[in-house]
Amino acid sequence: MYDPNETSASKTASTAAETVTMATGNRAKSKERNRLKILESAATLFRERGFEAATLRDIARAAGLSTGALFANFADKNEIFMTVLEEENAKVIGAMRSAHDESLPLVVRLHRQLMRAYETSQHNARIVLSAFVMKWSHDQSTPNEVGKMSEQVRVVLLNTLTQARERKEIPAGADIDCASEVLEDLCFANLRRAYQASDDAGGYDLNKMAENLTAQIRIVIAGISA
Repeated sequence: MYDPNETSASKTASTAAETVTMATGNRAKSKERNRLKILESAATLFRERGFEAATLRDIARAAGLSTGALFANFADKNEIFMTVLEEENAKVIGAMRSAHDESLPLVVRLHRQLMRAYETSQHNARIVLSAFVMKWSHDQSTPNEVGKMSEQVRVVLLNTLTQARERKEIPAGADIDCASEVLEDLCFANLRRAYQASDDAGGYDLNKMAENLTAQIRIVIAGISA
């Protein structure tokens, strides 16, 4: 039997559920917007000042938020920094992988991958270098995250060398593990040298870096091919 009161109650309950769902969705969107604002502001401050000099209060102010909103999204400044670093690392690794071109000679191929990494990270060099300072000076979880960044660079280079060995571009007995470690070290050593010689804005001479890198890669490949 049709009961108009039951239909009305059902509609009311449905409307209430939709309202709750909408409110929850809006809160989630607002929180995500705040999170992105915090990361954007933090990246700018880390880039300009380095990790230590950029305070949580500065980050919150730059994002136009309270420190309470900041702590609603992140546990502390370390977590913010590691998130910024993780996003930067994802960009660099993605650029290196997309730069791989099997039609190029091995030295040119590796050079192209490393230069793409430098081009991608040029304006965030201070963030990357700050991460290594943290690794050396902090006894906490930070070194694991920084080590992960360095390891991913090495893996990309090792994959390129593995394919080169399979294609007989280098001898079957070539120590590609050692070569990938040397190239990984060169990657970050060159970044440090370039940043030390950078201008006030943190920019550096990519052309000079490219010239030095070509000679370095040739030495490494010649060494494992001997």
